[in-house]
Amino acid sequence: QLYNDISIPGFCEDDKYNVGHGRLYSVMFWLGPRGCVSPLHFDPLDNILMQFVGRKTIWLFDPKPRSSESGMMWHYAGHDGQQSNTSPVNPENVDSSKYPLFQQEGPTPFKCVLGPGDFLYIPKKWWHFVRSVDTSASVNVWWR
Repeated sequence: QLYNDISIPGFCEDDKYNVGHGRLYSVMFWLGPRGCVSPLHFDPLDNILMQFVGRKTIWLFDPKPRSSESGMMWHYAGHDGQQSNTSPVNPENVDSSKYPLFQQEGPTPFKCVLGPGDFLYIPKKWWHFVRSVDTSASVNVWWR
């Protein structure tokens, strides 16, 4: 039922913004307690995170390394049994002895706190880490 209540924002259907072709791919409804974490990962499609209840802190990272090709694995994706789009690094408390490239080559994150009524566009393949500040309810919309 909730799926029918979600519509793709107009800018997603406007070619001048280059954020997809306006075809809804998936909708996910998230409920979680304070402190709930979505680990550092990327999604293969453009998406919007919409916050309805509570607050979430989001760390957003450009996929490119800070300085060189040698830093391409700054995120350590696929290490320690992780999927290829998921990092074992916790950007809130980085173990620099275990993940030195994260400190040396990782891009400077954009950080924000979303509250009720806020939304954040997350470009495809941009890395993001999310922590619920409060008990929260959110919706993600992915499109092609």
